[in-house]
Parts: sequence; structure tokens; C-alpha cells
Amino acid sequence: MIIISTQCFFPSKGGIEDLMTGMAKAFVQSGQDVVVYADGIISDKDKILPFKIKRFNQWKPIRRILKAKEINNLIKIRKIDLVVTDSWKSAEYLKPINVKIIVLAHGSEILKLPYTPINVYKKYKKNRILKSFNKAQIIVANSYYTQNLIKGLKVNPNKIKIIHPGIEIFDGNISEDISDKVKKIVEGKSPIILTLARLEKRKGHLLVIEALSRLKFKYPNFLYMIAGEGNYKDTIIKHAISFNILDCIKFLGWINEPEKTLIIKKSDLLVMTPGLGTESVESFGMAFIDGSLNGVATLGTDNGGMSDAILDRQTGLIAKTGDVEDITLKIDQLLSDNSMRKKLGKNGIEFSSKTFPWKYKIQEYLDLM
Repeated sequence: MIIISTQCFFPSKGGIEDLMTGMAKAFVQSGQDVVVYADGIISDKDKILPFKIKRFNQWKPIRRILKAKEINNLIKIRKIDLVVTDSWKSAEYLKPINVKIIVLAHGSEILKLPYTPINVYKKYKKNRILKSFNKAQIIVANSYYTQNLIKGLKVNPNKIKIIHPGIEIFDGNISEDISDKVKKIVEGKSPIILTLARLEKRKGHLLVIEALSRLKFKYPNFLYMIAGEGNYKDTIIKHAISFNILDCIKFLGWINEPEKTLIIKKSDLLVMTPGLGTESVESFGMAFIDGSLNGVATLGTDNGGMSDAILDRQTGLIAKTGDVEDITLKIDQLLSDNSMRKKLGKNGIEFSSKTFPWKYKIQEYLDLM
């Protein structure tokens, strides 16, 4: 039996939610018996899942303790092959007795820590993270960047294994309603640029807007589609107004898998240009894999773990972080050279389709058992 303990899970939306839900499904599809201990309220939506799920909806610190207590008790009476946690927090109260524990690391939780002992609370938090990492037999980092952050904490490097996030492939039908909706959005527009990201400062929407404003004279009929939700939308709108390109932008909000698949396929370029914040980082970049799987060239920046998701000049281009001149140059290179863009997209399909789908990725976890 495999136990997954997670704060982030279906039906909530987000990168870690998708990661943990996809992992649980993939374990089941590989023949494993899976039980998920997740935050949230039990609902009818849980009935469609192909595994048993237990929900915890108490005050956050209490639910972690209760989840761990139930898992610790189950370990005493059942043979558990593996416990996988979505982060150090879900492992904090586990007792590593006769069971292999894998803790996932995503980057930002480590970036938030001080490297000088000034802030007493952060020093205390660092000790908590180290305690969770030390009780794990394996720490799975989502990129080489995250691996290096973990090594900076003086964790046993032999414990660290890099496994890039897996992805669920949408292979269903796209309804006529969705097709018509997307057709109306893109009709008469070219080229089409897309960003798939939460609307927050570090994702780099403002840099893309400034870069596109510089290229408007060359591509007067372009469309910049922004998919995602967040509290940064008003700032993005004000920025677009100041650069006189609000009429070239379409905010899509949250989109479901059929919409996302079709919107990507209709795009000429998928771009996200995150900066390196003090407490948050793009430690991988699943949006780039979404683009590559659908044959779309990608553009990211040279910080965090994006170079694991974009093979520079093979599946996309990497621009200098925060450098609007370089971002503008590389967007123009990709939009103006159809042959290069198509080649990068074709390479992207080959790179991503053989590596990131869960039917392949789950084997990397099974090999750790």
C-alpha cells in the first residue's frame, strides 16, 4: 500500500494540487493500492477518484497532527510500502518506523529561509524543515535548482533525487461550445502569445507587456492571452493601459483542460518571464511542458529551474531575467522566424511526450520503493 499525505489536492486548483492528484492516479494505474490523506471537506467529487481518500478540515496545524496520527497508527497495523508527502509540512509529525518516506521539495519553501541567523522565527522554521528532511529516506527535488537549494541546507546529498513533475495528458473530446468560444477569441488575430500562470508579481506579466508594446509596430494585430487567476490582475491592467496595449490583451481567467489544450494549440508562442523573488521562485515551470506537449515554442528566463523545462534553442529560448531588451529580442526572434518556431515546437513534442506524462514518470517513483 502507498500512502499520500498532502495539503494540496483535487478539486483545488494549482500546480502542487495537479502534481499530487496526478501522482495518486498514476500509482493506481500502475497497480498500486493507494490511500490519500488530504486537506479539505469530503464531497461528491471525491467519489469519482479511483482510490480511497480521507479529508481533514480542522485548523491547519491541528489537521497536520491528526493526519500524521492516523498514518502512524495505520503503519503499525498494515504493511505500508511507501509514504509520499507533498512537502516537509506533511511529514513533520510522521514517525519513520519501518516505512520509507519520500518528501517532495518545490524550491520556494527553502528560498524563504534565511541564510543568516537574524530572524528567530525563520531560524525555527528552518529547523523544522531540516527535521522533516532528515526523517525522510528520500527527498525528491523538482529540478536541479531545487536540488542545489536543498544541498545548501547541509542535507545528506545522497538522499536527494531529482524527479521532474509529471503531467496528465488530456486526450478527451473538445466540445463544439469550447471550440466556438476559442475561435471567437483568436479570430482575426496573429501572432498569438500565451501566458499560463497565476496572476502574481513574480510571474513576469509586466515584462511581457512592455516587450510586446515595443513590438506592436511590427505585429499590429497580435493577441496576448493571459490564462490564470490571482490578485495581481488590476496591476497588470494598469500596466497594459500605460503601454497602450490593453486592447491587445485577453484575460481568460481559470480554464479547464479542454480549453487549455485548444488555446495552447492556437498559440504561436508560450511565454513566462519570472523574476527571482526573495521568497518565491519558478523552480520548474509546468506551463512550458504544456506548451511543448502541444508543439508550441516556449520562452522563459534564466533563473530558478526553468532550464529543466525549456531546452534552450532546442524546445524554446531562455532570456535574461528582468531584461526587457533581451525578452523583446527573443520574442521577436520567435515570432519572426516561422521555421525556427516550428522546429522548436516539434522538438518540444519529442522532448516532453517521452518524459513527462505520468505513465512514464510514475516509474521513477516506483523505482524508489
